[in-house]
Amino acid sequence: MKFKQDLNDLKKAFYQVQPQFEVSFPKALNNKRKYFQALIDSEATEYLNHLHKQVNESINANAKKYHVHMALTRTLNEKLREIAQVIQEQNYSPEQYDPKFGTLQTNTSTNDEAFIICYLKHQLVRLYMEVQECFPDQLKEEPLTEDDIYLTYFNHTAPNPSHIAEAVQIQVASPSAPRPAPQPSKLFKAISGDVRNDAKGILPYETIIKTPTRFASFEESLFQNGYIDENYNFTDKHGMKNEFAAIYHQLIKKGYFNARTFQPMKAIKDVDIRKFLDHRYQTNLDKQFRNYRQNAEALAEYIDSQYWLTSLPLG
Repeated sequence: MKFKQDLNDLKKAFYQVQPQFEVSFPKALNNKRKYFQALIDSEATEYLNHLHKQVNESINANAKKYHVHMALTRTLNEKLREIAQVIQEQNYSPEQYDPKFGTLQTNTSTNDEAFIICYLKHQLVRLYMEVQECFPDQLKEEPLTEDDIYLTYFNHTAPNPSHIAEAVQIQVASPSAPRPAPQPSKLFKAISGDVRNDAKGILPYETIIKTPTRFASFEESLFQNGYIDENYNFTDKHGMKNEFAAIYHQLIKKGYFNARTFQPMKAIKDVDIRKFLDHRYQTNLDKQFRNYRQNAEALAEYIDSQYWLTSLPLG
C-alpha cells in the first residue's frame, strides 16, 4: 500500500525533446516494481531534458562538447560501473523476475530487487545510446555500439532480443527548464549590501564580500538560473539544496569573500561564509555544505556539469 501511495504521489516528468530510444522490459507486476520503474523513468527524462538544455544554451562548440563528454565519461560512466558492481555483488539475474526463463524463485523480495536494479541497468545503457545518438557532432571519441556498452560495463553482449527499442513518437512538452523557468531579469535588482536585518553571528555584507560588483553579477546569475527569487529567497525546489551547497563551495574556491575581518582582526572561516549566505537567502544548508566538504569527488562532479559555475570569474 505504501508503494501504491508513493506511485500516486510521484510527479511525472515529461520529455521536452523527442527521445530516440526506450526500454523494453517485462511488465511490472506489483506496486513496488511499478513505483521504482516510474521513478527511474522520471529521473531519466529529467536528465535528458537537463542535458539538452545545457547543450542548447552553451555559448560555443567547445562548451557543447564539454557537456556531452562529461555526460558520457563522468555521469553515465560512473553510474554504469556502480550498477554493474551491485549486480555482481548481489548476483542479480533475469531468472529472478522474467518468467520466460522458467519458474521464478520463491524469494519475492529478491526478485523485486533484481527487477528494479536490472531495469536501471538497461535504462542507463539506453541513456548512453541516447546521448551518442542525439549529439554525434559533439562526441570526442568513436561512439560505442549497444554490444560495446554491455561488454564494457557488464562483460556480456546485448540481450537478444534487445531491451533497447526505437522510441515511439510522442507529444513533446513545451520547452522549459527542468526547474521553473527563470523570471525576467528586469524583476531582479542586485543589491550590493545586506538585504536582511542584523543577526547574531552573521558577518555584515561589507565585511565579508570582497568585490561587491562581482558578487552582484553572480547573484543575477543565481536569479536567472532559478535559485533565488526577486526577494533574495532561496527557491528550494526538489534537489536544489545540494546544488546550492555546491555553489557555496565554488564561490569560496573562486575567492568571492575576504580572508579576515579587521575590527577585530579575525580569520573568516568557511562556516562564517555559509552562515552569511544562508541568512542572505533564508535557508539552512549546514548539512549539505558539510557533506560536500567530506566528498570532494561529488562536489567536483556537480561543478564540472555546470558550465556557468566553472566559468565564473575570480572574485
